[in-house]
Amino acid sequence: MKRLSLLFLLPIITCSIWAQTEEDLFERQTNNEIAAKDKFLGLYREQDLLNEPPYILKEYDVTQNGKDSYKVKIATVEGENWAKDMNELRTFDSFEIYRNGKKIFAYLAGELLHDVESITMEANDAPFIKVPLSDDSFALFFGGWPYDGGDAPEMVIAVVSGENAKVVYDNRALAYKYTSAPNFSIEFVETIGNLYENDPIVFTESFLKARTKHKIWKEGNMLKYKSWK
Repeated sequence: MKRLSLLFLLPIITCSIWAQTEEDLFERQTNNEIAAKDKFLGLYREQDLLNEPPYILKEYDVTQNGKDSYKVKIATVEGENWAKDMNELRTFDSFEIYRNGKKIFAYLAGELLHDVESITMEANDAPFIKVPLSDDSFALFFGGWPYDGGDAPEMVIAVVSGENAKVVYDNRALAYKYTSAPNFSIEFVETIGNLYENDPIVFTESFLKARTKHKIWKEGNMLKYKSWK
């Protein structure tokens, strides 16, 4: 009888452990300010190279509420000489965010950024995707160059709230599940081994079982995170 009771409680205990791994990806503070968590910034690099204005490759309008105008400019710190090659390869290394014509944020990625195929399971090849969080806040997801060996490409997440912006995630991610906004979610791994040797990529049960899985999803006006093995 005690054995049966233990078996009955095991799924409840497991669910409890699962629930404890969930947390907010970032923190909302007063005056629309966003606070990042250091543990999610594994590929963060010092931003001193942004002391000089980067060369703008392209710009995109990401206005969402009709009250404020937002633009994202993808760029390179390598200068105009590299612009042609980067446009052809659809790569960039930095981006800027503007609100009503004023630059509010600039960021230099840890590695080359590419497009979001690696985090959307090739459902989208844009340079970033936008996930609305509230009337005056949204998240921008950037994907990295996918051809660097056994690690997954970089993924950068910037959250914009009013006149404030902050990178809240900069680490590796290759998605094996993806749901677009408004019910946004992504499940991903950070290491891929020789996965790119197969075309198309196939995520087998044994591949996923051997790796820590991560999930980021939208819940209300927040992005949530959890991981499990």
